[in-house]
Amino acid sequence: MFVGRAWRYCVRKPVKTVIIFAVLAIMATVVMAASAVTRSADHVSNEIEAKTGRGFVLENNPQHNLGTPRGAGTVKPADIDKLAGLDGVEAHVARQNVTADLVGAKVQKLDHDDYDKQREEQFGNAVNVWGVNNSEIDNNFRSGTLKLTQGRHLRPDDKNKAVIHEDLAKANNLGVGSKLTLKGNKYDVDNERQSTEEVTTEIVGLVSGDNPRPAATRNELFANTVFTDLETTRALYKFTPGNEIYQDANFFISNDADLDEVTQAAKEQGIDWQNYQISPSAQYLSGITGAVDGIKSIMRNTTVAATIFAATVVALVLFLWLRERNRETGTLLSIGVTKTCIAAQYFTEMILIAVPAFIAAYFAAGRFAQWMGDTTLASVNKSAAQDMAQAGQFGADMESSASAQTLENLTVGLTSGSVIQAAIICVAVIACVVAITTVPMMRKSPREILVDAT
Repeated sequence: MFVGRAWRYCVRKPVKTVIIFAVLAIMATVVMAASAVTRSADHVSNEIEAKTGRGFVLENNPQHNLGTPRGAGTVKPADIDKLAGLDGVEAHVARQNVTADLVGAKVQKLDHDDYDKQREEQFGNAVNVWGVNNSEIDNNFRSGTLKLTQGRHLRPDDKNKAVIHEDLAKANNLGVGSKLTLKGNKYDVDNERQSTEEVTTEIVGLVSGDNPRPAATRNELFANTVFTDLETTRALYKFTPGNEIYQDANFFISNDADLDEVTQAAKEQGIDWQNYQISPSAQYLSGITGAVDGIKSIMRNTTVAATIFAATVVALVLFLWLRERNRETGTLLSIGVTKTCIAAQYFTEMILIAVPAFIAAYFAAGRFAQWMGDTTLASVNKSAAQDMAQAGQFGADMESSASAQTLENLTVGLTSGSVIQAAIICVAVIACVVAITTVPMMRKSPREILVDAT
């Protein structure tokens, strides 16, 4: 019985057995841990998709469209309507960005002078005003950057309504139901009509949220961003249907629709794709998605490298092992044992070594996986920090903060899927190595094998 012969040979050759045991254990540990890290990264990807939603963003193409003088978006409402009407698009958020002064209220300031005299006179009491048709599904809220603490969100049918930060409300004795008057800031370079239109809004909601990094200027403070309906931002800058523009528009795809198909349908619409582009919704958290992609890429390379290393070493050992067994092989063939049976014996020998190696790898991978995840994440974040440093200083405002946010930790746990994947790879490596190393034997006659052994 070839199983018995396989067992006896493994016991008779302890040095070779230990070498192959060690190589297979190392490979299984690395592959199992890499698979666990990859699956954890996939879990983070799913969480990001849940936050940002399944969909895409219509925005400026920065290669050909630098936007407004301030660098804001120039997306046209007609193009937004085209994509909003596509089959599979269940909702969208259009955003319009303007700058307005508070009337009868004061902005939040820093504990140091951030404006010179001229800028103080022009923008000292100005806030960022984001006009949105539905604040509840805006990425600032979906991602958790901001949280509604009182009142309600802005709705598509709202007119002259506002949602403000609770710090701004507290500083000005405002609350849900209070009035807040905004005035177009004529010094903003994007205010082409130099509008000083005033709009009195009703505060319908309060939000919380803190800058993750120190703000350099007051306009970066989360507290100095006011969300309003689109009617309000249009009035502040005297936008008309013929000249209004939007920062961008985020389109959400229904669960029963194919994202790729809807995206392709969007690209086939009559839109100036040289000046505009479609990007994944997850780009809002590009720092985190970049970290996840980096981790998965490193784990794929690690798995491939570990597999090739193990296959090479095991193949080398097995070649040397089999050369020493020519006499045994020739004798077995002479007494009627088939070549297939002999190859099965070699495969069984490897499996007998691989089983305890895999068990050892299972216990080792449990701890090794978390270390590998932590080490890889630290490397990816360090690389991202260097890239951001080369690209220039990121601001502390909401948009920049979200893009620059990185993955702080990665919890890695060994799952059955990781164990099964590692087992399949190990068995495949063993089968390939045995097949390759036994080819010379399969091609020779028993006489030729015995002659080689002398």
